[in-house]
Amino acid sequence: MRSGDILTISVRGVATATQTATGAPAQTTITLTNLPVRNIRIFTKDAITQRFIADYTINYTTGVITFPALTGGEALSVTYDYGSGDKIYPDMPRDDLTLESFPRVGIELTSISTTPLGLGGMTHISDLIVTIISWVPANKTNSIGGTKYLSELLSSIRNVIRQNAKSFSTFAYITPTGTSPIIKSTNNKIIQQSEDFTIKFLVENN
Repeated sequence: MRSGDILTISVRGVATATQTATGAPAQTTITLTNLPVRNIRIFTKDAITQRFIADYTINYTTGVITFPALTGGEALSVTYDYGSGDKIYPDMPRDDLTLESFPRVGIELTSISTTPLGLGGMTHISDLIVTIISWVPANKTNSIGGTKYLSELLSSIRNVIRQNAKSFSTFAYITPTGTSPIIKSTNNKIIQQSEDFTIKFLVENN
């Protein structure tokens, strides 16, 4: 979602940089200059896009990207976001956050449904429901906040996931399945709304 720009880099409080290098024989890492890294937008080797996990891994704190050993002479290019702040997190907001910390997007695993696949019960197939929750200021300030802004944010999230439904590294397919009503915080300063997405066809073999 970060690379999909559901929130602009200025709203997130990050910057984008591109770093290039020429590979050396047996090289297995490249270290990004700007820290901390928030997300990799694209990593290419000889203009071929590398896939996260399948082709490389990243330590977001140190900025070290690890990949299989190079033969030498490969053109490496990494475009990434970095910065001390962000508004997209894999958790829920803390109680001590101020109004300036919003908009904010959080993600949580809601439930898992598993059934046997075939005879014998040794193979199972699971569907995971992931909930993406968006929080924005209830009142619009500097074009940020209000129900229209919240609706547009949810629409952006939905579109990014639909467009990349089969492009994730750790599962085969994800689809939107539902949207909650808008909820106001107890002090009426924040409104939130969530969307459910189902990750399909996770197969476990014994």
